[in-house]
Amino acid sequence: MASLDLLLVMAVAPGLFFLWFFWVRDKYEREPARLLLSTFLLGALAIIPALILETIGGLVIAAPEEGSSPVQTLLHYFIVIAFVEESMKYLAVRVKAYRSKEFNEVMDGIVYSSAAALGFATVENILYVLPRGLGVGLLRAVLSVPGHALDSGMFGFFLGLAKVRGGTGLVCAGLMVATFFHGLWDSILSLGGDLLLVLLVYSSQWVVVALMMRRAARLSPFRERVIPALIPLIRQRWAATCPKCGRPLVFIERYSGWFCYSCRRYASEPASMGIPSAASYLPVAVRGRPPQEAPPIAHPGTKYCINCRFLMPESSRYCSRCGAAQS
Repeated sequence: MASLDLLLVMAVAPGLFFLWFFWVRDKYEREPARLLLSTFLLGALAIIPALILETIGGLVIAAPEEGSSPVQTLLHYFIVIAFVEESMKYLAVRVKAYRSKEFNEVMDGIVYSSAAALGFATVENILYVLPRGLGVGLLRAVLSVPGHALDSGMFGFFLGLAKVRGGTGLVCAGLMVATFFHGLWDSILSLGGDLLLVLLVYSSQWVVVALMMRRAARLSPFRERVIPALIPLIRQRWAATCPKCGRPLVFIERYSGWFCYSCRRYASEPASMGIPSAASYLPVAVRGRPPQEAPPIAHPGTKYCINCRFLMPESSRYCSRCGAAQS
């Protein structure tokens, strides 16, 4: 019989591991640990209203027992369990993280939604593992805990799109997708589905979330860096500079070219500025000819930082993000 301390570690450790796992997937602008942990804790607290609503829902659609019809099983797990739990995890994100200025790209939706789900799953894991032992803990560590994060990660992709683009339709669509996979998983287990079907659903969840994270990374506005990540030791003053005005150039990945925000034009020969061609140390797929016109300019009264492209008041002499002088 495993000790209580070992069981508690087994119940909590998977949630913390996968919290770190999803956090480091945000490679362009990592989220602050304090906000991430607070979302994790809010997700843990969300299990309280979820249990209350599931109890009330169980009075309307009773939990399936031996001999119950498949229809009752599906209705219970899709509506009473999956929809309620995914809604509570969404509220855990909406209360704080969604309102924060740190929530500023699609990937953040995946990160914060999975954090809330893992907080929820950790408390649920404690309730299952402590009375049932180490075997249940090992099984839930590789299936149920990441399963919660995957379900909410799918929803988080749509939530991130909704934050960036606007519209409640995306939020509803994401909630339906998360509810579908969550309800499908619970229903298969309840109906005694074979191991192959369980692994097929689980694998498909990983594939869908991986594709969503890849798409979210491509949509990130923080992909464009002044200095590519492969040469972080080169200081800004030695990097690419505009041959006309001498100010730093920004490398635009999707056009594979160096852009001057002062002259509002792309530099045609970055290799002539004393550094190698950008493509030689940063593999970027060239998609068409780099445009010679500038991206949309800032709104009146604002300007972009010449170093990191941060939008700030026109009167600012220094960038509040990177500290670069604007003269």
